[in-house]
Amino acid sequence: MAKHYGVLTFDNRGPIKSWERMTSVQRHNARTEELPHCDPAAPEPFCLRGSVSLVEDAQRELCLRGLDPSALRANGVIAHEVILTASHEYFAQGDEAERNRRLWHWVARAYLAAIKIWRKVTIVQMVLHLDEYTPHIHVVLMPLVKKVFGRRPDDGERWTLNGREITGPGEFQRAHDEYATEMKPLGLQPGVSGSGRKYRPFAEKAAEMDEQCKRAAAEADAVNAKQGAEKAEQARAAHWADEFDRLKCDRLELKEGQRLLKVEQAKVRADMLRQEVTRRALAPKEAHPTKISAQLAELSDKAAAALAEADRIRVEAQRALASALKVRAHADTLMAMANDLETARLIQARDAARAQAGCVDDALEEADLGNQLALLSVVKANGR
Repeated sequence: MAKHYGVLTFDNRGPIKSWERMTSVQRHNARTEELPHCDPAAPEPFCLRGSVSLVEDAQRELCLRGLDPSALRANGVIAHEVILTASHEYFAQGDEAERNRRLWHWVARAYLAAIKIWRKVTIVQMVLHLDEYTPHIHVVLMPLVKKVFGRRPDDGERWTLNGREITGPGEFQRAHDEYATEMKPLGLQPGVSGSGRKYRPFAEKAAEMDEQCKRAAAEADAVNAKQGAEKAEQARAAHWADEFDRLKCDRLELKEGQRLLKVEQAKVRADMLRQEVTRRALAPKEAHPTKISAQLAELSDKAAAALAEADRIRVEAQRALASALKVRAHADTLMAMANDLETARLIQARDAARAQAGCVDDALEEADLGNQLALLSVVKANGR
């Protein structure tokens, strides 16, 4: 079973030290400014203590105790803001009736816990928010206490703002421990001490979830695009495979048709030959029927033998043609080799002639034209 935790955290922006900051807190808690992460259809903020006019209520508390709101110490602590909540899953369990029961049981416990924890100071405002991801309560505390000042002991006790009443040594741990004790009957576990975890506003969580959704959507789009490309490639491959198979079948059918056509042509020629033999055999009317039948049978046998011989000759001619093609290819190869050898021989002869001609260059320069021609003839003869 999953654990659910009670959560108490101080505002991570630190204490409220100015009325401008107090005004900002008032706008947030009263929802007088539009917040993108809030559900506009959710219930309005519910004030458990104080009102939505936080600044006015805080200044009234000061005035009731004789303190001037406009004369406070510069950079002094005016108030602290604390957020009380629990694990989101705790509020999300069960049907609507169960979720409503859990919510208001927690609200009652959280309210009593806040009164008990900060009984020595003044709780100016407690407001419940139900329009964010997890229900939570904002508690605004003013550290108003009576104190005898050492420099003016004769004045007796006077009201003052002392932030150490809320954040002094051990106060944070005490607040967490007492809140955990009040949450225990609801089945909520205390947070891990010293874990270092900080409160994160839901706006940051929402932005992070939006970014995660965008990244997931981008990754999904990339995967879909890749799958689409792969499917398209597979479809193209299947198409070309089908085309290849179809062409292969067409080729086989064409070959079979050619073979059948040749068979039919042979049958037609044989029939024509038989008819011709029969016509010639029946031409002499005076021939004896028995003799004519014998002649017809003989002619038929001869015709069959002739057809068989023709088929044999055709087969041998095809084989001879194939052999001739092989011989021709071999002859072409030998001719190419012979040409290469002749070319090499001519190149060698040319180089030898040039070498010999170089030896007689001086003689050719001193001789006249006739002697040069004679010498050239001798060179050519020797070069060959």
